[in-house]
Amino acid sequence: MPDQTADPAGPPRVTTDLTAGVATVTLVNPGRGNALTRPMYEQLNEAWTWVEKDPAVRVVVFTSTGERHFCTGADVSALGGALRTPGERFTLTWRQAGVTKPVVVAVNGLVGGGGLGFVTDGDIVVASRNATFMDPHVSIGQICGYGALRLVSIVGQSEATRLALAGGRLDAERAHTLGLVNELWATPAEALARAVELARAIVKASPAAVALTHRLLRGVATTTEQEGALTAANPAWDEYFHHPDATEGVAAFTEKRAPRWAEQSS
Repeated sequence: MPDQTADPAGPPRVTTDLTAGVATVTLVNPGRGNALTRPMYEQLNEAWTWVEKDPAVRVVVFTSTGERHFCTGADVSALGGALRTPGERFTLTWRQAGVTKPVVVAVNGLVGGGGLGFVTDGDIVVASRNATFMDPHVSIGQICGYGALRLVSIVGQSEATRLALAGGRLDAERAHTLGLVNELWATPAEALARAVELARAIVKASPAAVALTHRLLRGVATTTEQEGALTAANPAWDEYFHHPDATEGVAAFTEKRAPRWAEQSS
């Protein structure tokens, strides 16, 4: 298990814990909305490798620190290129990293941009009632991320488009109605406790039956068309990486001014 301890006042990081077969993986960057930095990206890769290879890990609970933000996506300062380099494939989520073990997600507040992928990839999603889901990528000159594309198969193209293009939001109730969230609880603490309870129930079951059932369920939910579309998105992200709007949007957001888009009509 990666040797990481939770310290909300310390540097941004990903922490891990293993108790009775349940691995808890936690984003720790509460001062910036649990936004992702390059070190956190690398630590997530390490965490998923450990989760998959360690036979003591039976199920994962994924969550974050605090009560206001689950994950607001990439730290804005990292969007200029510090989070990844062109051609580098993202493996932020367990699904992208090829993890075959069940993951229960405990959502404790606002989910934005790249943070959506952690929710769409959850096998079971439990959320507090203060949870909100959004994708602000295009407003800061970026194209939608992996999570927004995955949303299409869960909440439908119309709702996914509303979030990705029009600045729409899903509140916790709406997300529950559409099937993005399995269970709603009053507070983040209650949501996390319930996620752990569900994970422990999985641990008590037959390991062989859980593994095969989980593989069959994922197989039914995964289509060749969806996988092809996600793969085709990789070169689009790489190409757009060099578009002037990708840099301008981040600069405008940071400088608190209106963006000047490259193709904006005069």
